[in-house]
Amino acid sequence: MNWKYAKTLFIFVFLIINISLAIMYVNKINKSHINDVESTNEVDFKQEEIKIPKELPDARGIKAQLITGRSKDFKDYAKSKSDVKSEDSGKVASGTISPAISVSADQVTALKSYMKNNVYKGEYYQLYNTDDNEAVFEQTYHGLPIMNNDKAMLKFKINDNEEASSYHQRAIAEIGPSKGENNQEKQVVSARKAIEALYYNRYLKRNDAVTSVRLGYYSVVRETNVQVFQANWEIKVNHSGKKDDKTYYVEATSKNPKIIVR
Repeated sequence: MNWKYAKTLFIFVFLIINISLAIMYVNKINKSHINDVESTNEVDFKQEEIKIPKELPDARGIKAQLITGRSKDFKDYAKSKSDVKSEDSGKVASGTISPAISVSADQVTALKSYMKNNVYKGEYYQLYNTDDNEAVFEQTYHGLPIMNNDKAMLKFKINDNEEASSYHQRAIAEIGPSKGENNQEKQVVSARKAIEALYYNRYLKRNDAVTSVRLGYYSVVRETNVQVFQANWEIKVNHSGKKDDKTYYVEATSKNPKIIVR
């Protein structure tokens, strides 16, 4: 047996094993560092003394793109309805509810049933806000509300007997994807990422509280009759020492979102 050759072969194999172990160790360390970086990139709001809701809307699987629409002209629609008349050059449908609908037990259920059968595309509106005198619904597109837009609202008047007696409706018609080669659908970022965008842009500070978060469409171009809508996260914040909340709209399909302050 050639012991010199065997010795050389043994040393060579030993070096290969050591190199392999070294590579495995380095990969393990690098992976650990990557995980550390990913975890440290997430803002620790508790440590920053910023309150956010425990449960946030889930945007997984939701994609969106720019959409365009124009104000609905209700003149012809009103002519076909004895209890509806058009106002404001046809931009408003004003309806009379007879007999009035009792909403004392459940406003949403009572009004939703009426809307489905008696209001122009009433099934495409969802409740936004309600008080003793009024119930406000927002028009939706693919299940998402057109937010903070008086041209896409349905308002019921509630009388002293807790009855809905009339309504005023505005609507966006001919609504659909905006034209353009670069208007592909994009994945919506998470609600938490949108809140973090506020933090990184210094809109969220210590002792602030995020009071509500919702996803919808917000008008980024408003002409006389035509509007362009973009998917946004609407985030309301109660800033430390302030009585009223401030509303922010965070672009929902960008990792470096534009932020609009209302």
